[in-house]
Amino acid sequence: MLWLSSVSTANSNIYVRCSQLNFTLTTPYESSINSLFTSLVDSASIYNFNKFEISPEDNTVYGLFQCRGDLSSQNCKDCVVGAISELKTACPMSTGGEIQFEGCYVKYENMSFFGVQEKSEVFRRCGPSIGYNSDVLNTIDGALAYLVGGNGQYYRGGDFGSIEGVAQCVQDLSLSDCQDCLSEACGRLRTECETSTWGDMYFGKCYIRYADHGNEDHVNNDNSSSNKSSGGNENNIWKWIIAIIAAVLTTGGLTFAFRNSFNTNTHGQDRRTGGANQAKTKLPNNKQKKVALGSRLQGQQWAKGMTRVARLAPADAEKKTEGLMCRCRDWKSYAITRRSPNCQDCKKP
Repeated sequence: MLWLSSVSTANSNIYVRCSQLNFTLTTPYESSINSLFTSLVDSASIYNFNKFEISPEDNTVYGLFQCRGDLSSQNCKDCVVGAISELKTACPMSTGGEIQFEGCYVKYENMSFFGVQEKSEVFRRCGPSIGYNSDVLNTIDGALAYLVGGNGQYYRGGDFGSIEGVAQCVQDLSLSDCQDCLSEACGRLRTECETSTWGDMYFGKCYIRYADHGNEDHVNNDNSSSNKSSGGNENNIWKWIIAIIAAVLTTGGLTFAFRNSFNTNTHGQDRRTGGANQAKTKLPNNKQKKVALGSRLQGQQWAKGMTRVARLAPADAEKKTEGLMCRCRDWKSYAITRRSPNCQDCKKP
């Protein structure tokens, strides 16, 4: 999490608002706006706040800038230049507009707004919740109370243990109006970001912010308290999905391997059987050299030297062809009970 007083983020855009009323291009009002912007940039190289009224004839435009109290003149000018550039892009023909950067604020209108309180919420954001940690929450409350009580300045900031806080008002307000604005902004901030590790509350003419740097690891892992639980559930869901996919792929791979092995064994058996049949057809038809190639067991022809274990009821025996003799084995003990030239004799007598 970046520090609230970081110079490197001074030109980061927080919000921009444009008037719904538009002016016509190449009119005196456009010239007034351009003159105002030039005056703001020139003044920002010297001051951290200034306001102007550009009023040629009846095309008056009012504008001001306010830089964060800790910025140097050069950083203030750079911030104002960047803010005006983005304001021109966002509100190219608007009669009024405002933009808040981390380091500066710029506003212009066709009616005067100088010295007018604007205690309505414009923008807020809250960090993730730390729960009801009384020590941390009490420290945050103390830091915000100090900022609101203040030192009679428009810009207030400091470190309170691990808590960093900053508050500021636009300097067209009186100090009493600034105090009222900050008090109301602080109350709204604690209501909206009650247990958050950090929070920002922006009103029209003031803002107040805090950050607990003692919980930076927690803040960096979660963008907000509402995202914390949903993000955790989403991660768990994805973990389950990945696990299921892996299981399916693994099961599919095993199934494929099993089927492939089964097919290989079956094909090998078919090849062996086919080879026996081919050998049978190639044997010479000589009655004196007639050789028994096997016997028909359960409807299948087995070649010489092949074995088959079969449960032929009621014998529960194993038949093997070996030369011209069959060895009859008991299925349970596997002991050879007898030999016979006819495998059918292995049946239980």
